[in-house]
Amino acid sequence: MSIQEEYSDEARIQLNFFSFMAVAVWICLGVGIAFAVGLHLFVSNISSDVASENTMFWFSSLMYGFLGFIFSLIGSATIYPVYNFFCNRMRGQRVKGKFALVKRSL
Repeated sequence: MSIQEEYSDEARIQLNFFSFMAVAVWICLGVGIAFAVGLHLFVSNISSDVASENTMFWFSSLMYGFLGFIFSLIGSATIYPVYNFFCNRMRGQRVKGKFALVKRSL
């Protein structure tokens, strides 16, 4: 079996639903972490009692971080039809980066 690769800096792609959601999971994880850190900064600035601050931080930041992750995933799944429609009209989404087109032959 031989493998040939062609490299490019620009490509047009259209992800299927599962690939789109695989990318979205990483983005949503970042949103959840950002929510947790942002909430911690907010709670630590308004709370004056140290024990109250610690309890509030662990409960609320984990809860809001998880909710941020879940709502971001739901939003990503909801927006996929719009992404699919856009890619169909534009013959794919134009992206730049490092790409390798792998061709396998038997």
